[in-house]
Amino acid sequence: MSGALVRSKSPLARGATLSAAKPAAAPAKPRGAAALKPEAHAQSDGYIPFKIRFQAWWEGVEPEALVRRGQKSRAAPQRSIEVDARPEIPSEANRSSSRIRICDQVWGEGFTGPGGAEYGLEHIGPFPQERECRLLDMSAGLGGRIAEIAQNPNIIITGLERDSEYADLAQERAACLAQDNVQPIALYNPDRLDLRGVKYDTIVAREVFYGVGDKLALLGALRNGMRNSGVLAFTDFVLAEFDQNEGPVMENWDRTEPVRPQPWSMDEYRDRLDTLNFDVINFEDDTDRYRDLVVTAWKRIANGLESEGLDRAYVDVLITEAELWLHRMRALESGQLRLLKATVRNR
Repeated sequence: MSGALVRSKSPLARGATLSAAKPAAAPAKPRGAAALKPEAHAQSDGYIPFKIRFQAWWEGVEPEALVRRGQKSRAAPQRSIEVDARPEIPSEANRSSSRIRICDQVWGEGFTGPGGAEYGLEHIGPFPQERECRLLDMSAGLGGRIAEIAQNPNIIITGLERDSEYADLAQERAACLAQDNVQPIALYNPDRLDLRGVKYDTIVAREVFYGVGDKLALLGALRNGMRNSGVLAFTDFVLAEFDQNEGPVMENWDRTEPVRPQPWSMDEYRDRLDTLNFDVINFEDDTDRYRDLVVTAWKRIANGLESEGLDRAYVDVLITEAELWLHRMRALESGQLRLLKATVRNR
């Protein structure tokens, strides 16, 4: 990806004649995700298919540049995408099912972030072999990581998810596993987490803490819910430096996140973990790999758009999700935001 995104000048809105019309004064350009929504049955010679407009927006280039690139690489014209242009607003059920469908397509079935099972499991374990191990997943997503871990019958898994749509479907999918070692997956609020009465050997979390105001209290609650020598393995968005939370790139990231970002810096994390008596096993900047996984996944989706049946709900949700990840990538590429991967042990 290259180039910064300026929402009021989205490449999906520029240079694309979406419908044949008489010459008229140019209307105000749509902003944000609205600029990306295609209209159906375009007939003019200047029509640029949604697939190309989406790719151009994601890459930060003009749609015409991709058209010229495609014309040089192959003679056959690209098949346009027909989008259902029904005027009614998609129902909540359609929007929700489209969101789940897109997550499964972009990240792999059961996952809501990059890397699939391999990335989600690589810094977890090893688990005790001589007894049952209790594991808490604080970012159950759609249940993909839980399904993978559940293949080990000695691991008793509890899943939590802060997104209500994800939590409901994750529980449905977990129930279908019909495995005794998988506990019900529940909706939760990380600002009010109480783990009293349960002791976990391992707690895992994926990009949860950056959206929590009182991270120190949450990490303290997790520590109190861990066995002696228990392990906390997590990834999180962090500031490269404590004062690097300003500027247009970070403002766009803040605006498009589902929860208000309140990230710590790398140094703050080290200090707080030490304050809470965690021993650091691994503490690394994994930004480059994370970015590569995200970009690869979204490029695959862009390249496959022609084969999808695109209705209005699907397109709306696709753009919302793409905008979220685009601004995350812009923030990471700026150097102000980083992706921390850490594993710590309870002393």
